[in-house]
Amino acid sequence: MKKIFLLIILFCGVWTFAADLEASITDADPGEANGAVDLSVTGGVGPYTYSWTGPDGFISSDEDLIDVESGIYTVTVTDQYCGVATMEIEVGVQNFSTIAEGQNTDISVYPNPTRSIVFIQSDEPVKSAVYSSSGQEVISADIRNSVDLSGQAPGLYFVHIFLSEGLVVRKVTLQ
Repeated sequence: MKKIFLLIILFCGVWTFAADLEASITDADPGEANGAVDLSVTGGVGPYTYSWTGPDGFISSDEDLIDVESGIYTVTVTDQYCGVATMEIEVGVQNFSTIAEGQNTDISVYPNPTRSIVFIQSDEPVKSAVYSSSGQEVISADIRNSVDLSGQAPGLYFVHIFLSEGLVVRKVTLQ
C-alpha cells in the first residue's frame, strides 16, 4: 500500500504544471471603486480556482474583478491537478488633467485657514479627497460640499477636487 501511495504522489507531482496568466486592467477613477481586472488563464488543466487578495482586506474567488478601488491585488490560480500560478496586479488611478490655479473653475474652498470644516463651493457636484503634506490620502469624500478635517493633526493639507474638466488642487491650513 505504501508503494502505491508513493507512486500516486510521484505521478501527480510529475504531471502538474502552472497555468500562464495575463490580465487586462481598467484603472479606477480617483476616489472611486470602479476599476476592473479581466484575467485570462492558459495552460494547466481546468477547472481553475481563483483566490484574490487586495487592499483593506479585499478577498474574492471570482475569475475577474469588477468595481475595485486602486491598489495592489494578488491572484493565485490553482488548476485541477494542483498546478499553481500567482500574479500581482496593480489597478491604478485614471489620470485627470490638472487645472491650474487661477484658471476659471468657479471653485472656492473656504475658510482658509480653518479649525475643522472646509466648504467647497462649485457650480457642479464634485468629488474630493484630502492629502497630507506627505502625500498620504487622509479623507476621501463622495459628492459633497464640505470636508471635516477636525480629526486630523494641524498642518498643511491639499484638497483634490475632481471636476468633469479635470483636477483642481487647493491648499488648506488646519489650525
